[in-house]
Amino acid sequence: NLAAASGVWAFYGAGSAASYFGGNVTFAKSVIETDYTIIDGASVDIDPANGGMQFWTLGANRTATATNFVNGQSITMHVADGTAYAVTWPTMTWVGGSAPTLPTTGYAIIVLWKAGGTLYGKYVGNVA
Repeated sequence: NLAAASGVWAFYGAGSAASYFGGNVTFAKSVIETDYTIIDGASVDIDPANGGMQFWTLGANRTATATNFVNGQSITMHVADGTAYAVTWPTMTWVGGSAPTLPTTGYAIIVLWKAGGTLYGKYVGNVA
């Protein structure tokens, strides 16, 4: 529903080829993400295709992989460990040095992103 005006274009990208914007791009609305609940299991592949806001409640100590990240993708994770469970994270660079110790109440907020072929992680803090 774009109004007819000079310099206004509709953009639709589909298929397997990369789609991109060139020049200056302005978005008038915010992006709204659907919360995705990760199905807990002994090994979980964190996939950005599931959305930018993902929730994971651990049922035991777990191992995570992140095989589907490509450069430029990121997600925000909410991880609840319940009773002092831990996650063995995939190989990544943790901003601040090392993976966080998860809180025993509430959610740990962790941002994951890939840039320059490297997966990064940043522990942001806790929420109730």
